[in-house]
Amino acid sequence: MTSRRFRILGSIALYMAFVLYSCTKVDTLPQLEIQVLDENGANISGAYVALFDSADEWNNRINPIQVWRRTDSDGKVVFVDLKEITYYVYVRFDGKDNSVGEVSTSEPLQVNQRNKIVVHVR
Repeated sequence: MTSRRFRILGSIALYMAFVLYSCTKVDTLPQLEIQVLDENGANISGAYVALFDSADEWNNRINPIQVWRRTDSDGKVVFVDLKEITYYVYVRFDGKDNSVGEVSTSEPLQVNQRNKIVVHVR
C-alpha cells in the first residue's frame, strides 16, 4: 500500500513540476530595429549599418558587435540577441553617414523588447 501511495504522490509531483515549468516565461534577448532616413525623411534602402558597444570603437569604426547589415526596402534593419547596454550606431550610404546626427540608443536596451530608433544620414 505504501509503494502505491508513493507512486501516486510521485506522479502528482512530476505532473506539478511539468505544469510549473511550462508556465515559466522565457526571456528573449533585446532586439534593435533601426530606421534609416535621408535628410528629407525618405527611407534609405541598401544603407550599411553597424553597432558598437563603446564610443571609442564607434569613433574608430572597429570591432562591430555583429556583422554589418544592409537596410531593406523600407530603410530598416534589425539586430537580435543583444545585451542590455547602450549601443552606438554607424550608418553609411552613398558617401554620407550619421556622424553629425543620432549615434546611440538613448538608454540601455531591455530584455523582451524590440527597441526602435531612427537614424538620419547626411
